[in-house]
Amino acid sequence: MKDLSRRQFVKLGATATGAAALAGLSACSGDGGAASPAASTSSDGTIELTYWYCWTDKIKENNEERIQEFNDTVGKEKGIHVTAESQGSYDDLNSKLKSAFVAGEAPDVCVMVINSTKVFADGGMIQPIDEFVADDDLNDFWPGLMENCQVDGKLYGVPYLRSTPILYYNKTLFEKAGLDASVAPATWDDMVKASDALAKVGVKGFGFSSDTWLLEAFSFCNGGSLWGDGILGTKATFADDPAVDMVRWFQDNVANHNFSFVAGTNASDTLDSNAANQQIAMWTSSTAGLTNAMSLAEQGGYEVSVGFIPKNAQNKVPTGGCNLVMCGSIEGERREAAAELINFMTSKDASVKNHLKTGYLLTRKSASDDDRIKDAYAEMPEYQVAFDQLEYAVGDCMNSGFDEAAKIYVDAFEGVMSTGENPEDKLKAAAEQATSVLAQNA
Repeated sequence: MKDLSRRQFVKLGATATGAAALAGLSACSGDGGAASPAASTSSDGTIELTYWYCWTDKIKENNEERIQEFNDTVGKEKGIHVTAESQGSYDDLNSKLKSAFVAGEAPDVCVMVINSTKVFADGGMIQPIDEFVADDDLNDFWPGLMENCQVDGKLYGVPYLRSTPILYYNKTLFEKAGLDASVAPATWDDMVKASDALAKVGVKGFGFSSDTWLLEAFSFCNGGSLWGDGILGTKATFADDPAVDMVRWFQDNVANHNFSFVAGTNASDTLDSNAANQQIAMWTSSTAGLTNAMSLAEQGGYEVSVGFIPKNAQNKVPTGGCNLVMCGSIEGERREAAAELINFMTSKDASVKNHLKTGYLLTRKSASDDDRIKDAYAEMPEYQVAFDQLEYAVGDCMNSGFDEAAKIYVDAFEGVMSTGENPEDKLKAAAEQATSVLAQNA
């Protein structure tokens, strides 16, 4: 399964226009009735709900299985029927949701990539659901997963298919290089030593790109950040010392310690191919890609394992993936029915099934005691690593100008990586430009 949990922002307009555009859509819908789904109840009084989701393969299967399970149990008991509709990617869904809201054809419940929560909440397209989610349930989710569920102190989403980045490494290549393959490199120094050893067997040590989600993880682990104040993201901090030192570290390792940097729009696919073909021995990607990585390794006759994102100063990682949200127009019994669906899809039992089916994180702390999880982790302890790293997970940037600001950073990062020049001045100029974009969209 392809890694689907990296940031994928809908292009809602240039810089400051994103939130304003959604606010305008909210105003266009008058009292909100224009955004109500066309179908409300069937002839027998059943409440008909529409649910939108993204992606294919195991994720599609998981969504359809959970919806069928709901219809056969809670829905049957309470007179609710849900129709699940696939909408492509996160970008596709966000774009369609905006249009459907104006046309009065929005779904009742949908998945939402976590970075989009604030802009859609500000635009009135999704609504607070505090009254429907028990405190005991909220406290059962990892705190880092909850940060992108709230806007201005109100709950707008519940963790569903969530992820963090982790380190992948090829155990077979480690063994060939005389390294201890039973333990993942835990620190930056460990990564460099392993990479040097791997050069002796003719493979690159660590492969990476300018993916901002993954670079943010390394910046966090060096005691810094890329976007300052976390989820609000009003200031670019990638020119501060910890983030600049991270870039210098990458430059030095490419020049002297067998690291491999890949640039361009297809960099992620290139790295995936390099990993599958055993041309690199270490790489970072989403926890959601673990099932696929293990499958490719089995097909290729090698072994893969995982570890925390290696630290220099601390352990800390951003989160990704999607929450479940309720559309902003529904009310009364439809709201209550939609809440039943959200609570069902994010319950302890569902979190176990979602995790084992898709490879996304086990979102609930209490679910670690489930026998299904104990059995699965005993058989494949790599999943335990992703769960344990959640202790160090934090929210991700929700500024509607992030997409543009991230491009500014990517261009600067790729520029200094390709030239080997001192990154400080170029990153400082880029950070001033990115901060201006973020401030306009705060």
